[in-house]
Amino acid sequence: MLPGFRVVPAAALLVAANFVGAGAATPIAHVIIIMQENRSFDQYFGTYPGADGFPVGTCVPLDPAKPRRGCVSPFHDVHDINSGGPHGAPNAIADLANGVTIARMDGFVRQQTAGAGGCGDRPKCSGSEAGVLRHDVMGYHNASELPNYWAYAQHFVLQDQLFEGERSWSVPSHLDLVSEWTATCTNPLAASTCRTATTSPKPGRRVTFPWESLFQFLDLHDVSWKYYLGEGTEPDCDDGAMTCAPQNQTSLVPSIWNPAPSFLYVRDQGDAYLATHNPPMELLLADVTEGRLAQLSWVVPQQNFSEHPPAGITAGMEYVTSIVNAVMQSAYWRDTAIFIAWDDWGGFYDHVVPPNVDRTDDGQFVAGFGLRVPGLLVSAWARPGYIDHSVLSLDSYATFIEDNFAGSARLDPAAVGNVEHRPDIRDSVTKVTWFNGATANVGQLIDEFDFSQSPLPPLVLSTHIPTGILTACRARARDTGQPCTRRQVTISWLPVNGPRVPGPFTYHVTRDGMELPQCIGNSTSCVDTPGAGAHMYRAYSEDAAHVSSPASAAAEADEP
Repeated sequence: MLPGFRVVPAAALLVAANFVGAGAATPIAHVIIIMQENRSFDQYFGTYPGADGFPVGTCVPLDPAKPRRGCVSPFHDVHDINSGGPHGAPNAIADLANGVTIARMDGFVRQQTAGAGGCGDRPKCSGSEAGVLRHDVMGYHNASELPNYWAYAQHFVLQDQLFEGERSWSVPSHLDLVSEWTATCTNPLAASTCRTATTSPKPGRRVTFPWESLFQFLDLHDVSWKYYLGEGTEPDCDDGAMTCAPQNQTSLVPSIWNPAPSFLYVRDQGDAYLATHNPPMELLLADVTEGRLAQLSWVVPQQNFSEHPPAGITAGMEYVTSIVNAVMQSAYWRDTAIFIAWDDWGGFYDHVVPPNVDRTDDGQFVAGFGLRVPGLLVSAWARPGYIDHSVLSLDSYATFIEDNFAGSARLDPAAVGNVEHRPDIRDSVTKVTWFNGATANVGQLIDEFDFSQSPLPPLVLSTHIPTGILTACRARARDTGQPCTRRQVTISWLPVNGPRVPGPFTYHVTRDGMELPQCIGNSTSCVDTPGAGAHMYRAYSEDAAHVSSPASAAAEADEP
């Protein structure tokens, strides 16, 4: 969780601030968009009651070209670490079986296997490839592994038809998030030379995006904004492949999750402007507690908290929870809407065919919408327990922001002197079409609120779940699911800590649901001799008041 965040009783909440905003017609004076990484809706909420989850009888072939080889059905995956699959534009096409004239949603397992270099076709894999052996693109998590996310869905709003804006990987998705477009340009200083694409040059010091962004739009309409960035590393490859060497991620420096410094408009404003608007994540807590929260905040993690494989799901969930808790425990709770989403599907299976909105100029690819991702709204004004079944995309955030803060003005390149060749401005898209000719209206996020209700109380959730649980039973073998060569298993996890965390903590470990007495204590590791079979280990903490956290997701050890 973020340094300095703590859990306090709801009774200690500050008095809510008065409703303010640049012409806002609703009580929502602040919007926070938390963008996590690489999960499909079915992987996180495919078994959520009432949601559009797995159809009965689902089974995805190992290889669509060889259906007799067998198939993989959705299964409950308790592991904290997953492998996922490749998730660039070509992988999206393969997962969907093109999605334009046909849509079988049958390529996920084969894409994972191929993306891991055929690991899934061999009897032995190691390290993060273990998920490939399990074909974990077909695995799903539920409230056992994601208690806080499921609690948000139960108490606030779950979006079960939210699609990625672009049918591609992180760079296009993050560009779309802040500008409603992904393009390539022959002249980086002239928006008129840009054409729709499913990929773009990776943001960098020598890369410039000249088209209009929401940054420019917000300034034009006097709406304050910040793009917070977690500093550390980023895991994604230049082409959306499954794995590659980590790369540094720093605020003020353009990178795959931080396109802001590469936009021509932002660069033209100078270093002081960028420093104000592109701060490191550590400043978010201070801005919330000291009353400096901007009207619009994008919040983007670093790798350890991103949920992007091989990052664990528990650490990412706690990071998000710590942000939500901080807002709930501040004066901002009654005038803030927090949207939580994931930037792309990460190769994980989803059964819902995405609609086709627009194409690249060469007609080779569908630019949007992309595959379905999880989406949540957390707000005092959210319709409690509501599942929004209307078609939405990550571009829906722009529409809501414009309606709420700018009097429903729309991003308009001509208004800032740009000549652009977008096929559409996504905030104005009102209808979508599927491969079979079916159509539907695009929903409105405003429908997820009920401003006539009494404001919902805060739901402060635990951030004391131990993260980073691992097992080791031989040299360099951690959570591999491979047979151990020794009888002893060492289980380890990260300590629950922070300057305001109410410790000390006592830790507990379960093996296959049974408590291990030798693991109860203050240490963050213990040794077990489980006997033959595959064993799942989870950890939880108990604070000084004897309040237990939920259990972590699991790490696995296989004993011969």
